[in-house]
Amino acid sequence: MHEKNADEVLMQAQWNALQAALLSPGLVSDASALSESFFIRLLTVFRDRKSSPTDRAAACRDAIGCALASNIVEPVLQLPPNAVDTFSLDKVGLVQDFMTGHVRMVNVLDDAALAVYGHRLRRHLKSAPMDVALRQKLKNDKFDSYQGLGQQAAIRTVLTSSPDSTLIINLPTGSGKTLVIHALSLFAGKQKLVLVIVPTVGLALEQASRAADVLDRAGCGHGGSYALYGGQKDDEHQQVVERLKSGTQRILFCSPELAIGKLRPALFRLAQQGQLEALVVDEAHIVDQWGAEFRPEFQLLAPLFRSLKQHSPRGIRTVLMSATFSEPTLQLLKDSFVLEDEQAIEIHGSFLRPEPNFNLLKTADSEAHKVAVLDAIRRLPRPLILYTTKQKEAESWKNILLTQGFARVGLFHGGTAADQRDTLIREWGSDQLDIMVATSAFGVGMDKSGVRTVLHIAVPESLDRFYQEAGRGGRDGTACWSWLIYHPGQLNIAESLSQERLISAELGLERWKMLLRSQERCGEHFTISRSALHRGLPRHSERNEKWNLRTLQLMQRAGLIRLFFAPPEPPEFERELTHEDEQLRAKYFETYYSRIGVQILIDAHLTPEVWHQHVTLRRNQEKQVRAVGFARLIGWLKDAKKPLCWVLDEFYRPSGVAPERSCGGCPGCRDQGRGVFSPTLGHVFHLRGVQTSPLPSWMPVSHLLRVRYRIESYRRVTPNYLLEEWRLWLKALLRSKQIQAIRASHAVLTELYQDDSLESMPFWCSLEPQDPIGSWVELVLLMPAETHLPESGFDPHPRVIVAPEGLADPLFPYRTWWECHPGSRDLESFCQEFQ
Repeated sequence: MHEKNADEVLMQAQWNALQAALLSPGLVSDASALSESFFIRLLTVFRDRKSSPTDRAAACRDAIGCALASNIVEPVLQLPPNAVDTFSLDKVGLVQDFMTGHVRMVNVLDDAALAVYGHRLRRHLKSAPMDVALRQKLKNDKFDSYQGLGQQAAIRTVLTSSPDSTLIINLPTGSGKTLVIHALSLFAGKQKLVLVIVPTVGLALEQASRAADVLDRAGCGHGGSYALYGGQKDDEHQQVVERLKSGTQRILFCSPELAIGKLRPALFRLAQQGQLEALVVDEAHIVDQWGAEFRPEFQLLAPLFRSLKQHSPRGIRTVLMSATFSEPTLQLLKDSFVLEDEQAIEIHGSFLRPEPNFNLLKTADSEAHKVAVLDAIRRLPRPLILYTTKQKEAESWKNILLTQGFARVGLFHGGTAADQRDTLIREWGSDQLDIMVATSAFGVGMDKSGVRTVLHIAVPESLDRFYQEAGRGGRDGTACWSWLIYHPGQLNIAESLSQERLISAELGLERWKMLLRSQERCGEHFTISRSALHRGLPRHSERNEKWNLRTLQLMQRAGLIRLFFAPPEPPEFERELTHEDEQLRAKYFETYYSRIGVQILIDAHLTPEVWHQHVTLRRNQEKQVRAVGFARLIGWLKDAKKPLCWVLDEFYRPSGVAPERSCGGCPGCRDQGRGVFSPTLGHVFHLRGVQTSPLPSWMPVSHLLRVRYRIESYRRVTPNYLLEEWRLWLKALLRSKQIQAIRASHAVLTELYQDDSLESMPFWCSLEPQDPIGSWVELVLLMPAETHLPESGFDPHPRVIVAPEGLADPLFPYRTWWECHPGSRDLESFCQEFQ
């Protein structure tokens, strides 16, 4: 007989508590003991007056499925009278006993379904000790290790790179890109700002909330908002503006539209005062995917960032982060954000998502497709995202679901009003909705961890979009479903969507000539109006402006021009203004926001030949990239026997770096008899473009300085005592950034963690003896009882080794480790340089 383990006993107790709550008068029984999400959702749905019998039936199926996955023997539900009709139960695969009223599952669930209902862990990440400096700043015992070597490398590289570096960080969902942002803000100098560009208001609010918690714990929060967005309360908005002026905001999340628009003068002011620490783009792949057509402001971030850097007396880091970089996207980001004389630093720590179980169903026609989709929706676990490709299609499917009896349904697409979006995101986050019908406008950066099903009911235009949207499920690291149900008639729609609307050379040249008529001199170059009217248009329109921007951006990508932004003038608008001055100021800034700077790179920019040579070539290249993304997806649809994990492995290789392989299940692997493959991930990372930190003036030509100390000169030789004696020169080396890493035993690093006086130091890497070398100048500390010296070759890594004077040379035991090396120092004379 099966003996229940502790987890099964706990689930049985929760199942009993759920049953008691369902049968309590008015469903008001205290259910605080419930922690299982499917059980909580069932109770939530039954308590929701807006829920329908269909919603309640689906919630019952999920709860019973979870109970089965938890080894609860023959689980049945006793429901309140008239809560669910037998027709609704039958539709979701449940049956109610006529005599007892018990509701049970009809069919046996397979292992894949049990994995989803049982929250079976799929994401296993290698942990790596967190750097002492970051742990001290965070002041949170939950943060004691990195989630994989990729996250460790990303944070170390960002915080020790040159202040004007451009860094591209490729880390999977759940591997801690957000901690990179927090680390930047924690180690930013006083009155410095970290600006983070995010694609959605929902993500801005979610990220701002997490940043507030981190900064409050660290003792450097201001208690206000860390986000700026449209529709924000006036007083909250004004407080952010005031903190930006005073330099106390520290970190700010906003959209590209705000950064390019109303926030631009404040950003230039901060840049000119040397108060911009870093410019970050989260979900940076959107610069490529959305920036060319949907939201062109994403591609205007590159000229904005370049312009801010040019007007700053100090370096400003640019950080571009995503979980899905394809090679074309990576190349576009390099072309856009990296200056000619600069090399981007790339950190790749990617792996294929192990959580989604991919499934594919081809139906004969639209009628069969509708039947299959409805059947899937009735039986797949919630929360569920239903993705379509077109707005009208999304609206149609929401209406279909309503007519089928589903009430807890949301609709989110590109045309959804801002206030509705906020409401939908809030309802989705608090489990007031079971199903979100959406286009690609929904879900980017959404950190809802418990999504159990992502259902595509139309063929996306590219493999990239399909994989990203499927990845909205399972963000908690546990198994989830990904389904693509389609019919052949949808392939033509997908192909047309993949053929991005890029302006032709002929129309582009005509529009460019029109834009030039609005030019005004700006230093050595000129500005033009973003909203200049094309012929035949009687008035300004958003569509016209977007086509103007598309034209300019295509010209920039083709190398004809370089776009830029200028700081606002004149400065007298900063003083106290009269009413008349206010009107002049408003008129000035209305013009200022509507203009963009242009630098001509090719003198013959008005000739058709140059446009065909440069613009048409670039246009064709970009169309080809889109065609490849579509072809990869269609190739898989036509030959699903090829494992999808292989296809993704071939597609996501930015800079030729392959992701670590994993698979939560796909048709090809199943066809070949392979099951789920979810190994421990995060073992591998790749760094590109990293340069060794500048060497201190006192470092010998050999890059290795040996510093000896006499044990006899100390009253005690414990690590605690020695580190206390060495505190002044250690802090001087760290504060001046002449040393960026300390290599020592675990015990020594633990002692350094206990030293509160180091909290005010810049970031430094804490390395144990076995850790690989990096790009930093290291300080190696050996205590009296330790004898392991780092290996050194003809060109050793830059190191300062501090070790006992009498330690023997590992290669020549008859002599000490330092005496035959010119330039070795005793610790006392070395310390005098830093006192």
